[in-house]
Amino acid sequence: MRIPLELLPFSSLSSLDLFGSLFDFTSSSPSCPSGLPLTCSNHTAIVDTCCFEHPGGIMLQTQFWDYTPPRGMDSGPWNDDLEKHLGPNTSFTNHGLWPDNCDGGYQQFCDSSRQIDDVYHLLESDQFNRGDGLEIRGKDLLEDMDKFWKSNTGDDESLWIHEFNKHATCIKTIRPECYARWDRSSVTRNVEDYDKTAVYDYYRIAMKLYQSLDTFKALEKHNIVPSTTKSYTREEISQALSSAFQDKKVFFKCDRSRSLNEIWYYHLLKGSLLSEDFRAIDALGATSNCPADGIMFYPKGYRPGNGRKPGNPGNGKPGIRGIIRISGFSGMIIRNGHWMSSGTPANFNLIEAPFGNYYLKSRTGYCGPDDRHDGALICNKGLGNAAQFEYDSQKGYLGFSGSFDWHADEYPRRRQQSLVYAGRSEDSKYPFKLKFVKTH
Repeated sequence: MRIPLELLPFSSLSSLDLFGSLFDFTSSSPSCPSGLPLTCSNHTAIVDTCCFEHPGGIMLQTQFWDYTPPRGMDSGPWNDDLEKHLGPNTSFTNHGLWPDNCDGGYQQFCDSSRQIDDVYHLLESDQFNRGDGLEIRGKDLLEDMDKFWKSNTGDDESLWIHEFNKHATCIKTIRPECYARWDRSSVTRNVEDYDKTAVYDYYRIAMKLYQSLDTFKALEKHNIVPSTTKSYTREEISQALSSAFQDKKVFFKCDRSRSLNEIWYYHLLKGSLLSEDFRAIDALGATSNCPADGIMFYPKGYRPGNGRKPGNPGNGKPGIRGIIRISGFSGMIIRNGHWMSSGTPANFNLIEAPFGNYYLKSRTGYCGPDDRHDGALICNKGLGNAAQFEYDSQKGYLGFSGSFDWHADEYPRRRQQSLVYAGRSEDSKYPFKLKFVKTH
């Protein structure tokens, strides 16, 4: 889906030297012409995926306001222990940098060969702490991340790893082959070196964009400040955020205590991610779950209501048990993830995943897309390869990668099984939604 330029009034948040990182990149690179269109606005296909981000052309910079102390820690006056877990009390914290598709959906966990399991050692290595070609030393970047990129589970590095593996592996312009093409140094490097550089650059750029968007200051300027008693309207918060973001609409969310807790800033991108040429646009599609009025903005260190930590993934629970029906057609999803029109429904567990969304699991394993069958739903994976699903608790619908639409190409008659695919398909005769029906 192409977003027409006339529908996207945008502004540049930065105009930095193209590809200024570890290697001798310049804006005159013949493979990256200056006339490239913004993401999601091209009229013809751009085949050079090292210079044009697709399909994830909408870059979201997302932030948390996590205010509740961890379990076992007392609420009360602000102190160093609270700041260690929640970040500074006058700053939202970084959540991540996400490449959403132009239609509002998104890909996830795109390349297992690029996934990581360590951040500290990588950023502390000599590769990112020597020489003059670095914009920021790895150790200094790590210090910033320790302070401003906080997890609501208490394990910051796990959040960083999750964000890279889920989102950064879907950013096409920081693949190893792109670095190899742009590398003009005389030093011989291998794929592993380029992979590590992509990790460094993702965190560097994600932190830099986050630091350019001071949400706390934007709200404070409009007298929206943390309080245990004062509340605000959705319109007041929307106007305050928009005024600091080139007058573009900003998406925000509330937790179950009706307190502001998450912000999403939408951008288009010109050139590679390494250009850092982000253009602010209005938030697309998403509707805030915050009420029209009575929105709280609790100070960090405050524990509201019954003392539960809002939004803490899992809460130690094994998950919600249920079956999956096909909305609009007969049948259900069986334990391998396929559709049958008759028979006994399989039991599934819907398990809160760390940092948001849900895992879906049957007796045969965790569910996710099957690369051998064009991304059809399959439930035979281990936790390390499990995909994450959305769940609309009010309607009971299951979603994947930003969409609650599903489809099949064939109707499963008698004992036949049909493959189920996420998203819409204009060619499919069988569009539907998956409804998770709780069994207890």
